[in-house]
Amino acid sequence: MTNNYKKMWDDFGQKKSGSYLAYKFNPNHRIGLSNYLRECFISEFIEPEKNDIVLDAGCASGRQLFAMRDKIKEGHGTDIGEGFIIEANAEKKRIGADNLFFHNVEMERLSFPVEFFDKIICAEVLEHVQNKEAGLKELLKVLKKNGTLVITTPNLNSDGTLWGRFLRIMGVRKFSPIKCFTKEELEKHGDCHVREFDRKNLSMWLEWNGLKILNIKSTSFIDGPFIDFIFNPFLHFRLSRKIIIVFEKFLANQKLFFGRNLIVKAIKK
Repeated sequence: MTNNYKKMWDDFGQKKSGSYLAYKFNPNHRIGLSNYLRECFISEFIEPEKNDIVLDAGCASGRQLFAMRDKIKEGHGTDIGEGFIIEANAEKKRIGADNLFFHNVEMERLSFPVEFFDKIICAEVLEHVQNKEAGLKELLKVLKKNGTLVITTPNLNSDGTLWGRFLRIMGVRKFSPIKCFTKEELEKHGDCHVREFDRKNLSMWLEWNGLKILNIKSTSFIDGPFIDFIFNPFLHFRLSRKIIIVFEKFLANQKLFFGRNLIVKAIKK
């Protein structure tokens, strides 16, 4: 990991950490809806239990661990961005979540005992890490045998929708990985993704590394021209928002794979 890479995420976490506990997952706008739906399936896939010790690798401000804190024995969150960990610890203190612990460390260099965790969440991280092989190796090292790993990642860099795929075919969009790790480049680039996944290459990679995939879904299908302008007003009303959420979940459960995100549940053999 380069010093520039670490500093970029420190700067990002310092600026954005507050939004990762609320606004970013609020389904009253399109991006919030997409994150909300992804979070719903993470909770469904992870199936927290009272004796579980859970890791959220790339936890940002710790939202997912806070949501399950009363359902698990112990939770650890790690993130490369120091600002995120500061925010997570402040929230921990505010709500008294004494069974949660947060660590400022990159995923490729975890310091937990071997086979320490019953379950691991790695949500929207693998498209960012510089060395995905080292990152996955660390996760598998600290996950117990037969332990659960839940991974989410953008589908074709969020162009996995029918509209996104059409724009790629037409040459309007293409994937361009970030190459210069500065906060200025991050703001210009938009997402700081160094790679993209689709259902096939993600599944093959995980299976090749000794994981058994139990379930894989795609989420967030609604897309099109001027989508925010057209779609966001409907999300401000409870009834229309509920209908949209039910419809999105229905599509996800049909095993369609043209959504913005991929969610995988796998176990370590």
